[in-house]
Amino acid sequence: AGVASQGKQWYQRRVRGFVGGGVLSILFYDNIGYVHTVRGKSMAPTLNPGPTRALLRERVWLSKLPYTPHVGDIVVFRSPKHGCKLAMKRISAVAGQTIVPSKLVKSGGDPVIIKPGHVWVEADNRNTAGRDSNEYGQLHEKMIVGKVTWLLWPWQRIQDLRKTSPPDFRDNNQSEYENEAPLVADTS
Repeated sequence: AGVASQGKQWYQRRVRGFVGGGVLSILFYDNIGYVHTVRGKSMAPTLNPGPTRALLRERVWLSKLPYTPHVGDIVVFRSPKHGCKLAMKRISAVAGQTIVPSKLVKSGGDPVIIKPGHVWVEADNRNTAGRDSNEYGQLHEKMIVGKVTWLLWPWQRIQDLRKTSPPDFRDNNQSEYENEAPLVADTS
């Protein structure tokens, strides 16, 4: 009876350890963060500057800790068009700022004032057909899943992404209107 009892206790300890580890993993994933795979070329050259085949895709740390969005942050959010899909873009403007959408800059489009509780997100790679605020407008902050903080893979490119800047899209062929008007202005 002693051997059977010891076997049962061993089994119960293992089950409790497995269940406890699972609960902790879920709590960590939901509240702290996780490793997220970068898909597509919309954030190149900052992320995925090379081939994007499955094994070559970059991996980033997605922090799910509460924070206040700032211009320049790279965020993962639920797509307003396809709620179950996640997208990754850079915040270009926050509440109280005015922005001329990048796809309208060349055509002289009207500025957009960002409403409270919203942000404007755009791709780093303007040559892709990535979906961003130019397509679906202002993004509610509640749609943001988390902030991308570190590039983790490939190991040769490990870096703190909180210190990156968006690419400079201005060139020498801009119109007079574009050179005078700021892309982002604070209205508060």
